[in-house]
Amino acid sequence: MNDTIIEHLESHLGMIERGWGEPELQVAKFVGTPDAGVSTFCTIGLSRTPLPMRDGRLVRQELLVSVAASYQDDAVASFLLTFSEYVLSKNRALLRGDVVGPAQPLIPGVSASAVYCAMPVFFPDEFVTYRGSDPSTVLVWLVPQPPAEAEFSRRVGWDRYETTLEEEGVVASSGIPRPARGRIDLASISRSRIRILCCIGLDGRGLEVWKSGG
Repeated sequence: MNDTIIEHLESHLGMIERGWGEPELQVAKFVGTPDAGVSTFCTIGLSRTPLPMRDGRLVRQELLVSVAASYQDDAVASFLLTFSEYVLSKNRALLRGDVVGPAQPLIPGVSASAVYCAMPVFFPDEFVTYRGSDPSTVLVWLVPQPPAEAEFSRRVGWDRYETTLEEEGVVASSGIPRPARGRIDLASISRSRIRILCCIGLDGRGLEVWKSGG
């Protein structure tokens, strides 16, 4: 199953540049995606274990995080491996809008200490779900958050939180219509803003990041 998952990932993210972990659970790095200056890290192997959702149905998942290329690869990969082990220990699937944390900083030297679970909106729709497994494997995008933002998103819920992100950042500054089905029109977003959206929270400014750049 992993070989076909790798093919699915590489067909959308490009060739794997580097990997970490053991055969049963690894993290792969993809460079320059979803834009120049951004690296995407994705687990390979978490989907070996089907996880129950709240309604009892099972789903397989892999996790990804996109960060500025300036962050240390080893630190990001270590976070993703540790977080994957945490998810397995809880034996529960991550759902859109879930907030995990705040706890310790995700990687050394940053203020982000929580993650928000979202759809990977900067990639094509067909990337989100790998249907070559049973049950299907869903790709979950982990968005780094500083403590205050994590508490805000947990308090107001995913719909209002994601609407706030759209209104405070992409939509307000770029005039982009609110996306259908939670998708943002990648072609309409400037490269600098893509980097902001991928890395929101790592510098500790949270929602204020969305009001800068362009």
